Amino acid sequence: MTFLWRKIETLIGKGLELSTFLELFAYAAATFVPMALPLSILLASIMTIGNFGEKYELVAMKSAGLPLFRIFRPLIVLSLFFSVIAFYFAGWVIPAADLKTKQLASDIKDKKPAINIRPNEFYTQISSYVIRIDAKDKNTNKMYGILIYNHGKNEGNTEVIKADSGYMYSAENNQTMIFKLYNGEVFSEDVSGGKYHTRPLTRIGFKEQVLRFDVSDFAMQKSDEDKYSDSYKVLGVKRLHARIDSLQTASIENRINYRNYLIGKLSLSTKDSDTKNIKNSLQTTAEKYDFYEDYLNLDAEKQLFTENYFYSTIKNIEEDFKNHSEIEGYDKNYIDRHWIEFYRKFTLSIACIILFFIGAPLGSIIRKGGLGMPVVVSIIAFAVYYVIGMIGESAAKSGSLSPFIAMWLSSIIFLPVGLILTLKATSDSKIFSLENWQRVMNKAVSFFKIKNQSGK
Repeated sequence: MTFLWRKIETLIGKGLELSTFLELFAYAAATFVPMALPLSILLASIMTIGNFGEKYELVAMKSAGLPLFRIFRPLIVLSLFFSVIAFYFAGWVIPAADLKTKQLASDIKDKKPAINIRPNEFYTQISSYVIRIDAKDKNTNKMYGILIYNHGKNEGNTEVIKADSGYMYSAENNQTMIFKLYNGEVFSEDVSGGKYHTRPLTRIGFKEQVLRFDVSDFAMQKSDEDKYSDSYKVLGVKRLHARIDSLQTASIENRINYRNYLIGKLSLSTKDSDTKNIKNSLQTTAEKYDFYEDYLNLDAEKQLFTENYFYSTIKNIEEDFKNHSEIEGYDKNYIDRHWIEFYRKFTLSIACIILFFIGAPLGSIIRKGGLGMPVVVSIIAFAVYYVIGMIGESAAKSGSLSPFIAMWLSSIIFLPVGLILTLKATSDSKIFSLENWQRVMNKAVSFFKIKNQSGK
């Protein structure tokens, strides 16, 4: 629904076929798998083990001597299977679906709106023509008071067609729009020569006339996939890694070339640009390039000019360095975004395993099946997992956190949580037992009552 509302403005009024809508939604649905798959595994594991616990099947299996990990083994194998599928899906299917989504959404956006001529409005979407009608019958689609201005000669309103009524319909697989006009006149002015007052005006009446308009450009045109294939979001694992290597190599080469440029321009570091050290910097540079004696022989005015020259040179270097630092920042951010997409291919498959080891122990502890408590717990757990992941990704995009730590932040936090819950489930912990929490609350209430009585 979020995707639909974001694209609603580009979808309405384009005369799209149902197959185009279904194709767009199918590609978009594939990109939602990273959010839906981990949540579904978490919910399914809680519901499955919760049903076992609620119907005492889990107790029966444990009493038969089966340890918890032996009970979980088939589900662990199934989760590993889903994890492998998720890795393939994230590495190859989602980038391809994202590419198709971008291409199709752009084609729909660029498509001209469907022909819809409204009364008392000038319709200008058909090339070289302006059309206006006075009224339109909603039942028969018959139009009244039709004016058609032909601008095909680029000479202004030199040809105007006026008709009392008419119909409009498409032909030739929607490549041609046909107007059938009744009881009208054609006004044509010849502006090829002569003065304004002597131009001939032709007026021809008709009872019925058929006009054909080429509307082939109203059809949706398929754009080239190469236009969008350069985006890091549509690259697979291998192409992403190769792109990152080339970007990092280019960044290192640019840094080395810029360093050599600075050394060649002036052998001074930016810290020497302080006005108090300008003479020392100048002396060091003059001695290095063997013109210090010549500098001393200059009069005061020329020495001041030389100092100002070096000072302005250093200022230029500082400005160049500032600009280069900004460029390096942009390059680093661009490389980080590639790393984010690279690690995202792996976090989806790992999330399937981690969330299983959270959902299965929770189902064993809660011992509730169905769509009640399991749904609430799974949604809360996944919401926390997803929010942590979004915070980490935002921190990586802003440069305040490395992409590796940012993309694995949710897994790093939830992995020990899953291990703790598994240990608690193995030892038949009562941490989620309502009776256990009631006893704790009763003890706390009794403790504070005793404290209040002793204080009085």
